[in-house]
Amino acid sequence: MATTEQYRSTSTHLFDQAMIELEAGDLIQASEKFWGSAAQALKSVAERRGWKHNSHAHFYNIMAQIEAETQSASLRRDFGSAAELHTNFYENWLDEDQIRRRVVDVRHFIEQLNHFD
Repeated sequence: MATTEQYRSTSTHLFDQAMIELEAGDLIQASEKFWGSAAQALKSVAERRGWKHNSHAHFYNIMAQIEAETQSASLRRDFGSAAELHTNFYENWLDEDQIRRRVVDVRHFIEQLNHFD
């Protein structure tokens, strides 16, 4: 099992890779890497808290716990944007502009989780 810092590092790496893919025009791979970056950030929080984090269902449970603690509607929205990017990997329905708007949310999500105790 990875450590909190390994999850954070992987999150950063995937976000950077996603930006490269986005700039290269590979919207499908960029979408999935942005989702992966958000998922790794969630895993970082969950690992630190001792919460299960090995399935999509766990991600939604983690978000419910975080939302209950923070009362932050923006984190829920940001997570939703990341989940839409994950769906885009399979469906390819978002254009570049739509992806870029969601990237702002994903970046905010990761920054917030990196400061979550």
